[in-house]
Order: sequence, then structure tokens, then C-alpha cells
Amino acid sequence: MNRIVAPLLLGLLAMPALAKKREPVAPCQTKFTVIQEDTLKNIKQGLSKQQLGWFYKQVQKKYPDVCYVPPAPDVPLVFFIIVTPDIYHGTRVETDTETHDSPVSGTVTNADGSTSDIDGTVKTTTTSSTAVPYTVHYGVYSLTVETSEGPDKWKPRHRFQQRGLYNTLVGIPLGGKGHHPNRTVIEEAMKWVHEGGLNNPLETVAPQ
Repeated sequence: MNRIVAPLLLGLLAMPALAKKREPVAPCQTKFTVIQEDTLKNIKQGLSKQQLGWFYKQVQKKYPDVCYVPPAPDVPLVFFIIVTPDIYHGTRVETDTETHDSPVSGTVTNADGSTSDIDGTVKTTTTSSTAVPYTVHYGVYSLTVETSEGPDKWKPRHRFQQRGLYNTLVGIPLGGKGHHPNRTVIEEAMKWVHEGGLNNPLETVAPQ
């Protein structure tokens, strides 16, 4: 972690936690907390009430030895998430269908050889497709797992990244990792810790 972020992170952890601590059911071996910086450089400590509901219902039971605690000076492990803005440029196909009446005229010969003239209209349907460019503004969520090495010292151990892009159907999200990118990187970091990533020296990343 660079010299600017490290004191900021230490100061944030020293602030009193607002969220009430919830102890996991299973024994906890590694405690972590979460700090997030959004695209406007606003800092948010800990998980929100909604995120806690997701965490305890869907994630904690998968990795019971890794548990979340509110920010505090003595927390040895921090998931530091930085959100950076990005833009996706793509194209979508728009289809246009048009129905109109077309004039029809001619002579019809019956089976008995008699003829008759007709004059009328027939409905005609035409379909055309056009590729229309569009842009989507989204955030890139980068999570760095950092361990405390003493006052004002944090060591980056591993990084995870997820783009906040996902498919929709008639405006309804179809799910996927990009639908909740912050949840995705937190769960991936927990899995990494659960599988022993902190004990593998080859997993340590260089500071940025």
C-alpha cells in the first residue's frame, strides 16, 4: 500500500464502529474487515445492513473459518476495495417492422373460362434491422487483501477484480458476477483466505 493510503487506512480503522458485531456460528480463525473507496473517492467502512444480510445468509456458511468484523485498530486483515469508473462501448440491433397496404389489380380467369377484373389492396409487412451504438458507465471493483505488519504498515497479499457489467432481459438483471461486483470480490477473497492463500508466500503481490 502506498504512503498516502496506509495512514488513511489506519485512521479509518481507529474510528468507532457503528455496526453491531455479529458472531458467526462456527469457530472463527481469521477475522477481516472491509473498507471501500467509491469513484468519487468517498470512503465507507464496514458492510452495510443489506450487505450483512447477504453475507451471513449466503457466504459465511461456506467459509466459517473466515469471518467479518466491524473496522477496528486491532483487525489484522483488511479487504480494501477501490472502485474506478470505466465505459463500455457496444452496439445493439434494433428491428423495425412496418405494415402498409399495397394496390393490386389484374384479370382473373375462372375454371369455366370466364374472366373478371379485380382492383384492390393487399397488406405488406417489411422488417429492417439497424445496428445502434451505445455506451454503459460502470465501475471496476479492485479488492486488495492486506495484512497488518505493525502501526501504519500494511502488506498487500493478493488482488481480485470484477467489472460491474451484467446482462439484462427487458431491464431485468440476469445475474452473474458483474451484477453485484463488490459481493463477488469479497467472496473470492474469503475463498482465497479459506484455502490458505495467506500462508503461501508465492501469492504475495507487489505494492502499487
